[in-house]
Amino acid sequence: MDIDSFRQKFKIVGVEEARRLSQAQLTGWNILSIRGRMNEPLSFPGARQTKSLHFDDVEADCPEEQLFAARPEDIRAALAFAREINDEPLLIHCAAGISRSTAVAWIILYDKLNGKPDAVRRSFEIVRKVRPILAPNRHVLRLGIEALVPGRNRKAIMEQFRDCLDELGVADRV
Repeated sequence: MDIDSFRQKFKIVGVEEARRLSQAQLTGWNILSIRGRMNEPLSFPGARQTKSLHFDDVEADCPEEQLFAARPEDIRAALAFAREINDEPLLIHCAAGISRSTAVAWIILYDKLNGKPDAVRRSFEIVRKVRPILAPNRHVLRLGIEALVPGRNRKAIMEQFRDCLDELGVADRV
């Protein structure tokens, strides 16, 4: 599937953009809503299905500030939701639509393209085309790679993710 085909069925937005979507705009779309653990889930009338994940945009838990990082089960839930809806339209949102949502989107697209030549690069290009302002959460990416890539292949795949992140200036800790 090419980038333009994905753009018709894949959106990444921030919470304010998500709130402004009308019921008509949401009709037929599946929503993956990423909110902090202390935030209430949003309502998406008209959406086909909604899955809420609750983790903050941090790399490690910071309970004294009520901030909690993504867990492996969060990433597995996102992947399961994306697999369940298959090729139906998917809108992913987090607070700004820049870090958590772009990382989850990249992992989901990598999963869809896995096995195809240059899957990491192609999935990255789709995310960058859909959401040009991005700084994927590195912790979420690590968890996604761990969930999808067997141990013996993981290092090479992580390098490919780092190469893409180098272009954004955020590759230092994947």
